[in-house]
Amino acid sequence: MEDRAMISWESSTFIARPADEVFAYVADVRNDPTWHKDVHSATLIKGDGQRGAGTVFDVKAMVSGTEEIIAYEAPRRVVLKGGNMGKMVPTDIRTIQPVEGGVRFTRHVDLDAGGFMGWMTKRMLGMVAKRNDQFVENLKQVLERS
Repeated sequence: MEDRAMISWESSTFIARPADEVFAYVADVRNDPTWHKDVHSATLIKGDGQRGAGTVFDVKAMVSGTEEIIAYEAPRRVVLKGGNMGKMVPTDIRTIQPVEGGVRFTRHVDLDAGGFMGWMTKRMLGMVAKRNDQFVENLKQVLERS
């Protein structure tokens, strides 16, 4: 039986933008390269351009594969499930909570990883969580500049 690891990390920040704008931006994975610096490109491969459950993106990143929107609750939550990423299956939950003057954006990631990737990821959790903090702060900067 293969040794599997389930790990999670979460980062959150205030963004001084309306909830619908933040949601539209983070629900379109094609925008990820502007703030998620591990993502080099993302292309829509299934869907009609309207985001929603069942929309699939081809993502070129440190670990490439697909991301499918499995839950779409505008303008407050989008859930993406990774596929074709070898022994790693990430679930990326992006939540937008309206607060005075903007939103609280939270990115929560659950990663189910097997074999060597599971072993490595458990040992790198601190670094992975810190990078997620950076990505969320990058998103804040990108959206507050526009």
